Amino acid sequence: MEKIRLSNKIKTSILIRNIQLGSLNYLPDYLKADLINKALKGALIIFYNQNLLKGTLKAINEKEIFLEKEPDIPELSEGDLVIIIIPQSNVRFVFQTLVKEILPNGYKLEILNPRYDKRLILKTIVPAFITYLKPNLFINFLENEYYLVRNSNFSLENAPQLKELQFYDLIFNEKNQIDEEFKKAINTHQIQGEIVDISSGGLCIKTPFIVQIPENIHLVYTKFEIIVEDKSIKSGLLCHLRNIRFEGTNTFLHMAFLIPFKPEVWKNIEEILKPLIK
Repeated sequence: MEKIRLSNKIKTSILIRNIQLGSLNYLPDYLKADLINKALKGALIIFYNQNLLKGTLKAINEKEIFLEKEPDIPELSEGDLVIIIIPQSNVRFVFQTLVKEILPNGYKLEILNPRYDKRLILKTIVPAFITYLKPNLFINFLENEYYLVRNSNFSLENAPQLKELQFYDLIFNEKNQIDEEFKKAINTHQIQGEIVDISSGGLCIKTPFIVQIPENIHLVYTKFEIIVEDKSIKSGLLCHLRNIRFEGTNTFLHMAFLIPFKPEVWKNIEEILKPLIK
């Protein structure tokens, strides 16, 4: 069961404009100079295993960064995904990185392409149901003590035996109870569409009609069930509605999961979905 402070996640993922970069060359000159000529301390955030940390970075080259070992930095392993965030006054520059090498005094991180998440395009129709979380709920989650929990029956040990995998995001209040307004909201839906593609970090849903979503809707709850031969994946996931585009009379809704699937979990899901992938 994964648990994160919801207000932190909203602030870091939704409220501030994020610019994802695939190279240090795209940073403003003053930031690039700081990273090359001296270590950048404190004024950055490291997002690892749903935790926000602070650390010290120095550029190795345009595609590699050195992260110093410090008391607040947990022990990392080769292949771990680490998000580096450099906040400025009105934007945040974001780098997806992988731990490439463990050094005596730190870690060599490789900067990934911003579209690193592999999107699985489905060749069958999978219905999806979208619920708006209204602005009053959004503000309440931002201003008060709430936790986002990913409840699942999945484990690496029982994965081969499971016929029905379940992944459900729930919001708990400070009394460790599921929020009643959230519970009411997710029992209904405003939009029904079908999944176009899915990745460990999000999904795209298409509707065969034009959808006009109010500008103050940021969070949505998305429910779907994918049936593959003798297995099924049932999910209800909290998402950030990141983009909407129109093609003819179709609407495409691009959403990011507030809790991405961990690599080892997604590897198992991807294996199950193979017969449905184009």
